[in-house]
Amino acid sequence: MRRIRGIGGAAAIVAVVAGVALAAASGEAAASSCTPGVKNVSGGIERVFCGPAKVSVKLGGRTVALSQGSCVSGSAYLTVNIGVFSSLTSSKSRPNYFGLDVGRVPGSTTPPAGKDGTYRSGVVMVLVFDGTGYSLLSATATLSHNRTQGTVTGTTLTKQTVTASFHC
Repeated sequence: MRRIRGIGGAAAIVAVVAGVALAAASGEAAASSCTPGVKNVSGGIERVFCGPAKVSVKLGGRTVALSQGSCVSGSAYLTVNIGVFSSLTSSKSRPNYFGLDVGRVPGSTTPPAGKDGTYRSGVVMVLVFDGTGYSLLSATATLSHNRTQGTVTGTTLTKQTVTASFHC
């Protein structure tokens, strides 16, 4: 069993699950090669995200590119979900996933992120790649192009530098 590495992995999962729920309620459009939705898998659930969102993540010396995702923005937040969110903890069965919440997602008390700019508070990022989870809570996000593009930078608990660039 592998745990999410980073600062406050449990808090990161709670915040990203809130983002997963927001995206599920948004009814994002499906791409032709992707079927969105939630399915039960042995011991958990998986939520498949579809759409035009993409991300490129540099983690340590590796670069991870993911596509098939959605972005949901409210007046005070932006949520990005790309890939497949899984509640499973077995590294062999965890699919690749990128989740980002910036601002005051429903239920939080963090400062709002209602416009383009740089945010150092209320930024939660989770990455699952090759079965290993990483999280950043003390991250900085810069949103641009009416919050449809941006970058996120930070460091994991294991001192790996992370930089992500996304496009909705």
